[in-house]
Amino acid sequence: MINYTEPFFDLKLIPINKIKLHETTETKRLRNIFDRIAGSRFLNNPVIVAKVKDDLILIDGANRLSTLNDIGCKLTIAQVIDYNNNRIKLKNWNHLIYDFDISLIRKFCEENNLKVKEYNYYYAERLRNKSKTSAKKYIVASLINSNDSALLISLPTGFKKVINILNRFTKLYFGKYKFDRTEEEIKYSELIKYSRKSGVLVEFPKFTKSEVIKASNSKYKIPAGITRHILINRVLHVRYDIEKLKDETDIDKKSKDLYKYLINKIDNDKVRQYRESVIVFDE
Repeated sequence: MINYTEPFFDLKLIPINKIKLHETTETKRLRNIFDRIAGSRFLNNPVIVAKVKDDLILIDGANRLSTLNDIGCKLTIAQVIDYNNNRIKLKNWNHLIYDFDISLIRKFCEENNLKVKEYNYYYAERLRNKSKTSAKKYIVASLINSNDSALLISLPTGFKKVINILNRFTKLYFGKYKFDRTEEEIKYSELIKYSRKSGVLVEFPKFTKSEVIKASNSKYKIPAGITRHILINRVLHVRYDIEKLKDETDIDKKSKDLYKYLINKIDNDKVRQYRESVIVFDE
């Protein structure tokens, strides 16, 4: 049982204009989420906001936040986390693009003066993994039905140049090809063995928390669906009336009502905490 007097989670009502973004939105996901939220009375899942000194940085829920803003909301419910907590991990999503011609990547590299070499996949992956602790960053692109070969793409040095290239790179397939996000923990060998579709696996350079903060304070945003934060006690299914989010007056009263709502759920045994990995089939 969760006792809300202990620091299991921190849910707040926050003005949307106080929250900084570190990534772009993804058009297809945004459209789907817009349709779902705009046609509903309730926001079911809070966005996730990292507190860094006096700044609030959105680390999950960019499409939800954008949708709330578009339908006239001034507030959002956010789960606030301490970004300095070492238990908050920053990892990557990989993109598995289906029915995609890898020669388009070669052409992109040629047009953008990017050095590209073909290596054994595992050697290319070792070089990419080093990019988190070095100035040099790479993309690895590989066919999941091939013979362990991969393209190692050298990105330019400098944060702004890397971000610009990544945004241009993802435009090769955003909105044009179907793709899935896959956890970086899923091994390349497993994708080859178990995937029922052919595709190109794109693995992006490693980012750091300091680079996420840097992106939030500049106009250079990381493309959607690359950064992936591993959180503690992520909160889901907190139903909140969207109409109340459209008016930013009486925040104190609304915050007290939110607290009472959470306490009532806890006291009536309507809250569960799960530690194990969960697989959910969406309706």
